[in-house]
Amino acid sequence: MKWDKVKLEDVSIIIAGQSPESKYYNQDGLGLPFFQGKADFGLETPKVRYWCTKPTKVAQASDILLSVRAPVGPTNICNIESCIGRGIAAIRVGERLNYRYLYWWFKSFEKQLSAMGNGSTFSAITSKVVRDLEIPLPPMHIQEQIVITLDKADAIRRKDQELLTKYNELAQTIFYDMFGDPVRNNKGWNVKTVIEVADCIVPGRDKPKSFTGNIPWVTTDDLKHLGTTNNSKKNIGLSDTEIKEVRAKIIPKNSVIMTCVGDLGIISIAGTDMVINQQLHAFQTKDINPTFLMYLLSLRKDFMIKMASSTTVPYMNKTVCNSIPVILPPKEMQEKFTSIYTGIKSQIDLSLKSFKNSTNLNEMLTVKYFS
Repeated sequence: MKWDKVKLEDVSIIIAGQSPESKYYNQDGLGLPFFQGKADFGLETPKVRYWCTKPTKVAQASDILLSVRAPVGPTNICNIESCIGRGIAAIRVGERLNYRYLYWWFKSFEKQLSAMGNGSTFSAITSKVVRDLEIPLPPMHIQEQIVITLDKADAIRRKDQELLTKYNELAQTIFYDMFGDPVRNNKGWNVKTVIEVADCIVPGRDKPKSFTGNIPWVTTDDLKHLGTTNNSKKNIGLSDTEIKEVRAKIIPKNSVIMTCVGDLGIISIAGTDMVINQQLHAFQTKDINPTFLMYLLSLRKDFMIKMASSTTVPYMNKTVCNSIPVILPPKEMQEKFTSIYTGIKSQIDLSLKSFKNSTNLNEMLTVKYFS
């Protein structure tokens, strides 16, 4: 059904944020919460860095908070009277508009709104752009029904996300309970560099010109973090001839694969023989369990960031990758953790599938109402 569209300024009050003088805000909890940007001031979990004793512009509970600069588009709901800086616009609905209906409309429009930003140093939109936004305006009872539906779908998504988080936290809690903190090594395990307990394969420099074979070509985007990677998301692979042409090396099944460029510390286990690109580094374990090593390396991101070179993105060379310190508890303890983690991982995979499905449902419903 199509509904009439109205300009946002005709059905709401739009308050452009303005930062107070620095002498009026503090970290001591005095005055109003002061929110400056990115609209992560959530309904459930407000994130407040500063408070303000003499606010210039004020948002009220249930105002929609819209990030209007660096970045443009993120939206949330204000849950308490607060001071807003110039990176934020507060939108206060009138009697013809349900505030959560407006919130869901903004969530459906975030990408388009982001594309409307401009600026030489950072992206921003003006108050006029916000005022001139056209929104569909169904009768109030229909707005309320849309809100009920989208809120219920979002509640399911949130529960799936919380369950996924809890399983991941459980795995880490069990690891720390069994082995202690691997950085401080408070249980006094023997420590070696990873290359002392595993061999490594560094991928070739040349990128294949064709992909006509069945040996998966795997990149960072294909890795299933703390899980098993079996193929490329694009389902592309190399033939033996193509591998020889670029002097590539086959990474054997059960190798531990780690990112060494960009987003460091994404770790996975090769579920089959494969070929990897230059942004990855592979270990073939000798004196350490591969699942234990995978999980342990994921907890050593501190070392990776500290030791990485950086030009435009962080980068670990072969020497740095191979020098990551690893604790060496008894093999039977490593095997026990592997058994426990395998059980938890099966639940993580189920929860992740459910979360993706509920997220897709939420997006489908949003499209249904606002496309």
